[in-house]
Amino acid sequence: MVANRLCEIMNILGMTVAGFAEFIGRSPSHIYGILQSKRTFSHALADHIGKRIGITGTKILNLNISISQNISKVESVASFKEEYINVPEYFSDTKNDRSIDAFISEFLVESSFLKTPRYLNEIELFIKSKYNKTFIGDQLSKALRYSVRKGILISEKKLIRLTNGNFGKRQVDVYWVV
Repeated sequence: MVANRLCEIMNILGMTVAGFAEFIGRSPSHIYGILQSKRTFSHALADHIGKRIGITGTKILNLNISISQNISKVESVASFKEEYINVPEYFSDTKNDRSIDAFISEFLVESSFLKTPRYLNEIELFIKSKYNKTFIGDQLSKALRYSVRKGILISEKKLIRLTNGNFGKRQVDVYWVV
């Protein structure tokens, strides 16, 4: 699917939709439209992107050909990153540093980890192991409750699971994806 190809290119470049849109001179809504398969990924756009990253548009559209990681080292990419270094919204490596709410909605919810109900301590361990990220005090629990209020997550009360695997008497929230 060509939408996945566009996503692959953005991942290699380390750019968000907003950053990639700026890089290629298109609107973010245009990029979102392609990613959601509501707009076509035209040969003209593929050629335009190809010129910016040093490959042909045909190579971009041919899903049987892999895209090299070296596209991230092309001069146009390096100069874009240098010019927009102070715009963290453009780069995926700074995305999870911006806000815990953005981290939950853009990373945690997108992973398959929350397909089943999880306790707070399980979520903390997962985030630490997968993203090497820790939160201060009750930051994560507040953000999870906020995500429930926004309708991004679901929660319910369950008996607390003790470290020995047994259940205690106190009830705590468990969270999962809608």
